Amino acid sequence: MGQALRELDPRSSAAAAFGAELRDRRLRSRQSLRELGKTVLVSGDLLGKVEKAQRRPQLDLVQRLDEALGAQGDLLCLAADFIDLRDDSQLLELDSFTPDVADERLRSLIGQVRSADHTMAANRLDEVVGHIRVAQSFAPKVPVGQRALLLRTVAEAQQLAGWMMFDRGQRKRAEDLFMNARVSAERAGALDLMAYVGGPNVAFMSTWSGEPARGAEQAYGALSWAYRSGNRRLVAFVATMAARAHARMGEADLCRRMLSTAESELACHQSEDSDPEWLTVFDAGALAGHRGSCLLDLGNPRQAIAALEEQEGAGPTSFVRNNIIWQLERADANLRLGRIDDAVAGINQTLDYAQRGPITPRVVRVFRSVDRKLRMTLPVDTGLDDTRERLHRLIAACG
Repeated sequence: MGQALRELDPRSSAAAAFGAELRDRRLRSRQSLRELGKTVLVSGDLLGKVEKAQRRPQLDLVQRLDEALGAQGDLLCLAADFIDLRDDSQLLELDSFTPDVADERLRSLIGQVRSADHTMAANRLDEVVGHIRVAQSFAPKVPVGQRALLLRTVAEAQQLAGWMMFDRGQRKRAEDLFMNARVSAERAGALDLMAYVGGPNVAFMSTWSGEPARGAEQAYGALSWAYRSGNRRLVAFVATMAARAHARMGEADLCRRMLSTAESELACHQSEDSDPEWLTVFDAGALAGHRGSCLLDLGNPRQAIAALEEQEGAGPTSFVRNNIIWQLERADANLRLGRIDDAVAGINQTLDYAQRGPITPRVVRVFRSVDRKLRMTLPVDTGLDDTRERLHRLIAACG
């Protein structure tokens, strides 16, 4: 009897999404790793590592796989998500800048990108990086007091650029930008930004990418900075990231403990407190969404649905990316409970919602994960052809 295949999670990285799709297409073609390897001129062992995201294929191999499996460019599109993009951003003309102008323009740009929920402003990433470089070039030349303010703005922009890169599936470049953001925040004496970069960014990215133990360690490191900052809303946000990591590892008691900490800290946060713009993404609705994700990871789909419904009722509609992911997780929970009609209705609702604007590769991977679960859970002839076709059209359009 053959060894059971390990479940693949296409959400964890761009390479994992590629590997999961490769395995699905190989199995549908009824080929073993060895058989397909002979066709594309590599070993079956190498293909197995590619499927598990342990090795990244070269472009020529992707082209041969796409042709051999009749993928019609789908595998090539997926591979593009984890091929490093060239950094073509150019340093802007310094003659038109002063330190004050550089800070003002960078802060304005950050506001514009954040107001578009990042995903709708993905084409402005190079612009953000260019303005970061200009601002950094002035930092050594300004007085210490002014330098701290400028470095804080730089740190915020580096965090934003890092998150946009993470959404693109470019984890290595995201890690570099987050590291730079932490250094800039430390030089600015901004404990709150250090906590924000370390928790909701770096720790969450590790957990999402399949390294929850590392994510938990990073979240607890960020939690100490959050407490020192004195902002209880920020403490709640970082504690929630620790809960997400514990949930992914199946550590229910530790997850509940950190969620309880987050709830109590958020409840104690004074509404008149002045919070930075980047912290407004975390409120009671967002906490409910993260709680739902935790419960789903812990194998409690019924409770997860209740939390995710709470999120939908309280969360702002402007956060398109988060809302899409949580709606799809609720559909996943309904599938686990055998509530097929509810799951399909939720998927169609999310597809309608996604038409508001472009979505990033990370979100597309969540759509792919739901598509795979539909294929694994339900036979083809269940009257869901329209929903499946809509899913495939969206994935193809964004892939």
